[in-house]
Amino acid sequence: MQFLKILAAMLALLASATPVLAQDRMKAEEVIVAFAAEPRTLLPNTIVDWTTNNMVEHMYDRLVDRDPKSYKPIPMLAISWKVVDNTTWEFALRKGVKFHNGEPFDAQSVKATMDYIKDPANKTHYLPRWTLVKEVQIVDPYTVRFITDKPWPGLIDRISLQDFMPMPPKALKEGIQALAAKPAGTGPFKFSQWVRDEKLIVTRNDDYWKGKPELKKVTFRFIPEFSARLAALLAGEIDIMKDVPPHAVDLVNASGKATVRATVSSRINYLALVNLKQGPMQDLKVRKAIAQSVNVDELIQNVLRGRASKMCGPLSPINVDYFPKVQCLKYDPKQAQALFKEAGVDPKTLTLTLDTPSGRYPLDKDISQAIAAQLGRQGITVNVVVNEWGTHLDKIKNRTTGDMFFLGWGPALDAQNTIEQLFQGSMTYSSYGGNKALEDKIQTAVTIVDPQKRLAAWAELQQLVAAEVPWVFLWQQHDLYGVANWVEWQPRADEKVWMFEAKIGKK
Repeated sequence: MQFLKILAAMLALLASATPVLAQDRMKAEEVIVAFAAEPRTLLPNTIVDWTTNNMVEHMYDRLVDRDPKSYKPIPMLAISWKVVDNTTWEFALRKGVKFHNGEPFDAQSVKATMDYIKDPANKTHYLPRWTLVKEVQIVDPYTVRFITDKPWPGLIDRISLQDFMPMPPKALKEGIQALAAKPAGTGPFKFSQWVRDEKLIVTRNDDYWKGKPELKKVTFRFIPEFSARLAALLAGEIDIMKDVPPHAVDLVNASGKATVRATVSSRINYLALVNLKQGPMQDLKVRKAIAQSVNVDELIQNVLRGRASKMCGPLSPINVDYFPKVQCLKYDPKQAQALFKEAGVDPKTLTLTLDTPSGRYPLDKDISQAIAAQLGRQGITVNVVVNEWGTHLDKIKNRTTGDMFFLGWGPALDAQNTIEQLFQGSMTYSSYGGNKALEDKIQTAVTIVDPQKRLAAWAELQQLVAAEVPWVFLWQQHDLYGVANWVEWQPRADEKVWMFEAKIGKK
């Protein structure tokens, strides 16, 4: 940990900082939010990435939203919905809404958006997530039907995430590159400027159907390192940062300029043990031995200062389908050595590569290095490769990571959007595959209509997944946001840093 080394630099910044910056923003009704990375695109329904979608959602709405407390689906651009039959969902659309380019939002917008997602030529990450949808039918200008190949009760959960943000059909037809360069959604803020590697600026949509936002302007700054984000917050250069390092909480709270606002997140963190290519991770005994060589409790206490909730399986307690009786694989280095021996692997001759981002998740690089050190106690050599965030995602998507990679997943609110996406080899961010029996059970679970039978199916799958040890199951993330004292905004468990909910308070 280099915190003491950077402390002097932060204090120097504080000494020279001018409070005028914050005062000017208060008068201008502007807030600056710092993220670890810039968006990978401004075209919605294209890249599965929290950072990207958090910014895109300021300009685009979803068809269905989720209540931030109950997580239940609630109306957004769709005002109501119903199940017509086992393979048909009908949505009534909100009238009088316009895209930022002047096009009306209507049924054609919904159909054009699904057509964009379903077209393989567009190479959207969301295509595998909508394979059960056969087509979108237009009933009338403000009514659409989603026709599925099989019963899909989880469609409403899927559509209430970032998986479907309606786009203007004429602009889509004219070319996705132009729409990516100048987004035109129905959201509370309009695109203003994107300075690559520096910032994205959006301005208030005075005609927003929910009512105009309190803020006139939001600037997203891209600051990869935790220490740099923290220094900028304490210097008054930014107003909100995600992932305050746990050891810096007292510093922020004592600054007089900002406070740490915390929430238990729906995001999970894990160490993927990649079995999708030739190597030691194709052997269950080796995966299990690796998992039993990692002391998760030690990581939580020593690196995260207790700010995480340990997991035993692929879902956390915040997930509506969580099964609490999944057996926890205990830290047991002696048992791990026995498993290595059974697998015919000498850990002292084992050299592994661990890919990690830096600055994307709470102390991600530090966690990865600590895991490498723990595995080193078993004689294993671990080379930690630190990636820029976009590179990290590309390596996972293109199957070019090392034997292990660190990743977070969320918002993980239901089993379908975790188990279906991460334990089938064909899925974009999966690290585990080749288990046909497991995949068949997953595909069956997705189509079960009876709620109790579906819950039982997901419970069984959580146990089956845990037994396969595709990951070292780490923890449910605790989110620590540094927020300027004059900004009224509270963090959400779904990690949506939505500035429509923010306003200027008193300094």
